[in-house]
Amino acid sequence: MAHLVDSSVWVALFLDFDTQHRKAEQTIVKLSGTIYLPYCVIAEVTAILAYKHSKRLADNFITYAKGNRDFVIMNNDALDEMDFYTTIPHRLSFVDVALIFLSGKLDAPLVTFDKQLARIAKRAK
Repeated sequence: MAHLVDSSVWVALFLDFDTQHRKAEQTIVKLSGTIYLPYCVIAEVTAILAYKHSKRLADNFITYAKGNRDFVIMNNDALDEMDFYTTIPHRLSFVDVALIFLSGKLDAPLVTFDKQLARIAKRAK
C-alpha cells in the first residue's frame, strides 16, 4: 500500500528532541510499500530542519530521501494544487492543502501528526 507522509512526521523523525520523535520512528517502521514524497514536503522539511537544528541535518534528510528505493519523489503540479486550494474553506497552509489533494489523487492515505489536517483530510475523501 502506498502512503503520503506529512512534514510533521519527517521533522519528528529527524529531530531527536521532538516530543513525537519516538512516535515518528514507530510510524515510519510500520509503513510498507511506496512512500510518496512531494516537492512541497521536501521544501518544508529541509527548511524546518535547517532552522531548528542545522543544515547538516537537512542534508541528512535529503540523502535519506534520495537513497530510499521505496520513495517516489514527486514534482508537484502547482496549477492543480492552486485550483484545489481555492476550494478549501479552512485556514490551512498551501502545503497541507496540496497533501489533501495528492492523497485523493494518488489514493494514498495521508500520514500526519497534525490533528486538524488529519480531520480535514478525512472529510475531504
